[in-house]
Amino acid sequence: MRTLDSTFKSEKNKSADKPIYLYTIYDYDGSSNNLYFAEWDTDIVYNGITYTRFPITHDFIGENSQNEVDSVKVSIGNVSREIQAYLELYDLRGVKVDITLVWADQLADTDAYITDTFYIDSYTADEQAVTFTLTSKFDVIDLTLPVRNYSRNYCSWKFKSTECGYAGATATCNKTKVACKAMAGGSNYARFGGFPSVPSQRVAIG
Repeated sequence: MRTLDSTFKSEKNKSADKPIYLYTIYDYDGSSNNLYFAEWDTDIVYNGITYTRFPITHDFIGENSQNEVDSVKVSIGNVSREIQAYLELYDLRGVKVDITLVWADQLADTDAYITDTFYIDSYTADEQAVTFTLTSKFDVIDLTLPVRNYSRNYCSWKFKSTECGYAGATATCNKTKVACKAMAGGSNYARFGGFPSVPSQRVAIG
């Protein structure tokens, strides 16, 4: 069951309260980097962390008869393709997500919040939005994740790995097929670790 501190309770009961939802997507790349988003019209700094304003919303978070939080869907704007780029580079299934409710008038009080923790079970993307289905850890802990993502424009190989096969002088690679074709005159493009035949108009990842 979720617990609330006294400041949170008083803010919640005000007639003119200003709730803000903050979203943390943990370790999205397997290198301990996190994504921080705010459902607000400006960036939000809370507890020393800057949450970037972003078009993001989620379903109502309720509790079932066992006082457990139900699964929830989170929708993130995809017009800029920024979020889809993450999906093409990384498999986010099983990744931990916190949804934190704070109050605009109490951002200095790091105890005035409530956080619900979920794990990404599945997600879909189209030209307008990316939709994540979040659920409890127990629903995804036994999930078998694929070894590779099926991405049209991005390579899943680690740069200069055995699978990649590139051994030239270029020090970095952004893993796009354009970059792969530009290296060594395109001689290594046959080893590009993406799937150009995947449709570009809609992406569905189960």
